[in-house]
Amino acid sequence: MSLTLSNKNNANQNKEMLISIVKAMAESTTGKESTKHWANDALWFDIPPFASKGIQPAVKMFDSVFSNFKSCKVSFLEMDTIIADNMGIVCSIQKVDMVFKNDIAKTILVRQTDCFKKSDNNEWLLVHQHASIPSGGEWDGKIINQ
Repeated sequence: MSLTLSNKNNANQNKEMLISIVKAMAESTTGKESTKHWANDALWFDIPPFASKGIQPAVKMFDSVFSNFKSCKVSFLEMDTIIADNMGIVCSIQKVDMVFKNDIAKTILVRQTDCFKKSDNNEWLLVHQHASIPSGGEWDGKIINQ
């Protein structure tokens, strides 16, 4: 009985850890902060259309994008976390309210999937991230369940 309870507590701790990492990445304002939990060979697909492998190209892109903002606030509308052994996936729908340096404000909805692997020293590292803005028409950010 205690083994089952211990496993459940560990799973909840892992889930909370992954959620906190994803939220911290969303609140970051520099490339270094955004990639703090990335594996060295992380694969990344993002907005604007961009793909990279490794941390340095992502740091450069994040810093370039963040330099255009006066402010940026991310709200999580939906979040689902799946953990199996040493792998974890966090799928989220994020509302991003941006104000650019020229005072133009914009709000977008983003779908993001963050894939993590637990390292040998028990640290969760992002190995793949994919973010996209849904194309074609309005979308309310809701996920349909059957």
